[in-house]
Amino acid sequence: GKAEFSPEVVIFPPFPFLSVAISELDGTGIKVGAQNVGLESKGAFTGETAVSMVRSLGCDYVMLGHSERRSLYDETDANINAKVHLCMEQPNLSVILCVGETEEEYENGLLRSVVDIQIKKGLMGLKPEDLDRITIAYEPVWAIGTGKVATPDQAQIAHVAVRQTVAELFGSESAREVRIQYGGSVTPESIDDLMAMPDVDGALVGGASLTADSFTRITDGGATPTLSRSCTRPKELTARECVTTKNVLGESPVWSTKDNCLYWISAPEEEVWAWNLRDAPYRRLVGTMLGCIALKESDEIGDLVLAGERAFLSMKMSANTKDFATGAEILCQRPEQTEATRPNDGRVDRQGRFVFGMYNNYHRAGSSAGENNAGLYRLNSKLEVESLLDYKYRVSNCICFPKEGDLMYFCDTPTRKLYSFNYPKEDGGKLTNRRLVWTMPSNLPGGPDGAQVDAAGFIWMALSGAGRVIRVDPSTGKVDVVVHLPVKCPTSCTFGGEDLDTLFITTRGPDGGGVFRVKLPFGIKGLPEPCFKVLDNIDSNEN
Repeated sequence: GKAEFSPEVVIFPPFPFLSVAISELDGTGIKVGAQNVGLESKGAFTGETAVSMVRSLGCDYVMLGHSERRSLYDETDANINAKVHLCMEQPNLSVILCVGETEEEYENGLLRSVVDIQIKKGLMGLKPEDLDRITIAYEPVWAIGTGKVATPDQAQIAHVAVRQTVAELFGSESAREVRIQYGGSVTPESIDDLMAMPDVDGALVGGASLTADSFTRITDGGATPTLSRSCTRPKELTARECVTTKNVLGESPVWSTKDNCLYWISAPEEEVWAWNLRDAPYRRLVGTMLGCIALKESDEIGDLVLAGERAFLSMKMSANTKDFATGAEILCQRPEQTEATRPNDGRVDRQGRFVFGMYNNYHRAGSSAGENNAGLYRLNSKLEVESLLDYKYRVSNCICFPKEGDLMYFCDTPTRKLYSFNYPKEDGGKLTNRRLVWTMPSNLPGGPDGAQVDAAGFIWMALSGAGRVIRVDPSTGKVDVVVHLPVKCPTSCTFGGEDLDTLFITTRGPDGGGVFRVKLPFGIKGLPEPCFKVLDNIDSNEN
């Protein structure tokens, strides 16, 4: 379940095969890129492909400035720079910028000046932070397809020249971090010596990639500890929309292994949604604002518990129901019966009790702006509500539990800090031993929202406002996987599918509102979602 270090592998098939490649490589961790894009973002340009089109397909990269584009199609540095900027406008789309000199230029000692000009003109107008999405590929034109290969020492000299130009443009730190590939008749025989060079961070492979055996040997050769810059980068994935519901605020996804179904809510629209991955999704109107949902232990399909604005409800959700007159039934009243708070985030613990947190309705403005007035609670099998925290907060999020059930993770979103607590397995206890796990970096907008724990104990957290879901190692606080979305506000996530190896992500409007998913590579899997247990002899009307 760990995303152990291995080289980032990206393939660049011709345009007609992009969709096939993206589909076939789903869940492998191998990314797909486009070999080129058009110069216009929209309009009537027959035969051209806009950068937004390749991004909407699921491409993570675009290759720009390849020597064949420069020589055969007269692409100028200005054209290439314009395309780089178009790519930077697309969320989380990365660029491989190709630079390199011809044989005549090389023999005349012009290597440094040629790549210097190509980099300066190609990256004109970019900011240092943009370099996180730029890889520079040095490809000596005289070595492409000729069988000639620059010696490792020649490649190192060229890569130092590239890095010096980047340092001049963006500073020494950016120059150290930017990835520089070598491209030019790379073979399985040459890869080890090339990758041993301190400034060679990867390879742009041409003809040798057409044979699976040789390409595999090259990628194996690229898995070397000398790639210190690459080792520090988290694995990056892209989620694609699978349900276009346009929820105002999609939230609280849970996967039922019994029903083989994904359930979630649209909170202010008072809706519960269900999707079995085969048929069209369907919804039911509840008639009250919802905070979160949970699976209820039952032999019946679609038995759910809902945290409503005023009470906890029980409802059955089935596509085959013919009874639309019977709505949700009240299980018990919720705590904090005031207008200032309502239920928000929640999950069932490993013992089958529903843990939920409240939300300060006016935490941004109003009568209780900035006040810590919301509590964290647990609904047990007797439908009794227990307080779990000895202090109040503003916005409950990130409630989730590892497999052992002896820890709980929690975040008060305005603080942007994720904490771990020792969790009481027995009824009546409280959370203890609070420890800081992770703090959201100041350069990211928004805040932590819903979260889930995978089978290896890592925390997957939706960063609403930052357009991503991250995986955090709770023992180190390091982020080792980033899932990008084409919308700004993911709200929560969970694992589902037959093998629990698909991450489902709910989102909110105005640009989102659909459900997104990504097939997880690296052997990552989730845990079955626990069900809320209610004692058979409990009369909900008494609560």
